[in-house]
Amino acid sequence: MDSGFYLHDLNGISSFTRNDLRAAMDGCGMQVSEASLKVKLQWLLTSGEIVRVGRNAYCVADGGLHKYRHDYSELSENVSSMIQENHPHLDFTVFELVQLNEFVNHLLAHNILFVSVESDLCNFIFDTLKSAYQGKVLLNPDVDTFHQYWSSDMILIRRMVTESPRDREKPWAVKLEKLLVDIVAEPLVAASVSESEYPDIFRNAFEKYAVDESCMFRYARRRGADRKIRQLIAQGGTQLRRK
Repeated sequence: MDSGFYLHDLNGISSFTRNDLRAAMDGCGMQVSEASLKVKLQWLLTSGEIVRVGRNAYCVADGGLHKYRHDYSELSENVSSMIQENHPHLDFTVFELVQLNEFVNHLLAHNILFVSVESDLCNFIFDTLKSAYQGKVLLNPDVDTFHQYWSSDMILIRRMVTESPRDREKPWAVKLEKLLVDIVAEPLVAASVSESEYPDIFRNAFEKYAVDESCMFRYARRRGADRKIRQLIAQGGTQLRRK
């Protein structure tokens, strides 16, 4: 499916909509039905030729922006496998602190796993993990307890905020939009990263990856971090695609 012609006019603009895509295709003599447009849009997203940056907002992946991916550590993979095997229908996500190393100036030498779980099942996950990772698992600690028992590769079990962004391909993998909000709104993450790094984290994330801004700000509002995130984005010199 050759998309070079009709994407050419859309390349370089901040973002475009489904109607913009249809107009570009019409301009190339490609009359498409609503059903065909939906199929082509999904194909472009799946192939990586375009990326989603908001609700009905897309941009051409021109070698700059990509969909966020992270190669999880062996510890994260093992913990996730253990949870899935023992609780196959559980909703949970895993964020590991070293995910931030591609965005920060000062690399984080020690890893910490933040496992977000449906609130009424946190105790079950704690019981599942504590024997395999003895002395490394904490259940909903406050910041003082976190600092008191801190150790490398520790596993923190936290209550998941409802309507947290989810990755469709790998449901337990944390989405970039959730990561960016949680470094501001999650006290234990904030206690692990210097706030002076935040503007650079946001700038580097926006420069390298397609950030679904609608998704990110919807979650940020649920966590009361909307205004703070807008300030950090401005400090990093990033231009939002969706106002």
